[in-house]
Amino acid sequence: MNREVLSVTPQDRVCDVIDLFLEKNITGAPVTEHGKVVGVISRKDILPLITTFDLDCSSLEQIRRTCANFVADHMKTKVMTVQPVEGVEKCALIMTVNNINRLPVIENDLLVGIVTRGDILKALAQCYHAHE
Repeated sequence: MNREVLSVTPQDRVCDVIDLFLEKNITGAPVTEHGKVVGVISRKDILPLITTFDLDCSSLEQIRRTCANFVADHMKTKVMTVQPVEGVEKCALIMTVNNINRLPVIENDLLVGIVTRGDILKALAQCYHAHE
């Protein structure tokens, strides 16, 4: 689990989220209000917003309108979460069955971490190298 979680709020603008994703090289983030997870947004949720116009900058006004959208309008509100005590195998199973890339970690209703597919792969690699 990664305890340093980058999250966004429902009131954030899509453009700010795109900038965050690019700057931090991430593909998604939990959406929180007062520390509680209320949704999740990913590149997959944002991509359909820009498929309706050309990206040759001739659609600048449409791009501006799209970027002004709020996270709340595009986030997924059905969020799979786990508790800090959950095992790696269970997290991997949840991600695979639900075809998701990240699991917010919740304790006492508050976001305390995140597990990503990358975290699962790192744990697997550590296990393998520890037993060589």
